[in-house]
Amino acid sequence: MTDFWSERPARPADAALVAAHGCYRPEDRHRCSDYATWVQPRLEAGRYLGLFAVVEDVVIAGAGIVLLDWGPTRSNPSGQMGRVVNVFTEEPFRRKGIARSLLSDLMSRCEALGVREFNLGATTDGRPLYQSLGFVDYAAEMRRRAP
Repeated sequence: MTDFWSERPARPADAALVAAHGCYRPEDRHRCSDYATWVQPRLEAGRYLGLFAVVEDVVIAGAGIVLLDWGPTRSNPSGQMGRVVNVFTEEPFRRKGIARSLLSDLMSRCEALGVREFNLGATTDGRPLYQSLGFVDYAAEMRRRAP
């Protein structure tokens, strides 16, 4: 609990809200229903961990981590990877440390489960937040999308 908001975990019934946070851009709204369908069983199985910031029963922010079975690597022998997703704060509540608090709590929970490596895709606005939490650029990866 902070001065004006409380924290609660995301539940399977929150799948549509989680999806809305992940599909907040107009160009992403078309995939919101599919995302909700995808995330619900992961919430049920504990493979998606999410937290919401709430004021008077209204969700004002959220963050999530998808637990990936990545396979053991030199730097991450457990093989578990945490993919940070759906970090979103409603406009009037931005720059108040809410996303930082949610994400920090989520990473601590994941670390207690043995997760030692996290990755994410950062927007320009989000980069300072992630850098302040210890994320660094990782240029060694490449990506291919099927046509």
